[in-house]
Amino acid sequence: MKNLKSKLLSTALLLTGVASAAAITAPSAIAQDSNPFSLSANAALVTDYRFRGLSLSDKDTAFQGGFDVSHESGFYVGTWGSSIDNFNGSELELDIYGGYSGQVGEISTDIGFLAYTYPGATANTDYYEVYGSVSGSVDVIDWSLGANYAFEQDGTGSQDNIYIYLNTSTPLGDTPFSVAGNIAYEDGAFGTNKWDWLLGLSYGFEQFSLSVNYIDTANTGSSAGDAGVIAMLSASF
Repeated sequence: MKNLKSKLLSTALLLTGVASAAAITAPSAIAQDSNPFSLSANAALVTDYRFRGLSLSDKDTAFQGGFDVSHESGFYVGTWGSSIDNFNGSELELDIYGGYSGQVGEISTDIGFLAYTYPGATANTDYYEVYGSVSGSVDVIDWSLGANYAFEQDGTGSQDNIYIYLNTSTPLGDTPFSVAGNIAYEDGAFGTNKWDWLLGLSYGFEQFSLSVNYIDTANTGSSAGDAGVIAMLSASF
């Protein structure tokens, strides 16, 4: 779902990174256990909103949050937003998405459609992507391999774009700490042979998570991709 930024969520996030990202989600029943729908929500404070390695908050603090509604069949819809630096008159990124997540043996799958919108923007800045990922674990290491594809449209300057990523994470023994790594490649409207990567440490307590991540990029042609250490405090409900 929205771990694309994890959302990812590349988103992620996630994340994002998904990474991503990103914010964390933990589904909880809306009413009774017999209810086929579940609702999850997340909120975060981050010292710099990095999307695919690039700062969208001008290296300043950003407030983020979202929610998902999922059905026991595997279908889900959700939304996620973040404050951003002024972008054609908009200071808010609002993502809307829907998809299907399932299981094939020990491999988890996720496919969906994602809309990036910028309320109040004076130019045609909205754009859309399709995404897909597979994830699993090897011993104590969790991994996720996925891609986001934006087809040619006005919001991408009539170019397409591909973003491919690999996320990994593993707990540090029996402690509440875990380490995460990410590497990704992008080519098209938003980058030419662009790479970004992340190495982070997180601490989980109850429904909260505190993380510190080192993020860097290559072939961006912009100071928005300069290396940085980013901290995030997030909560899931």
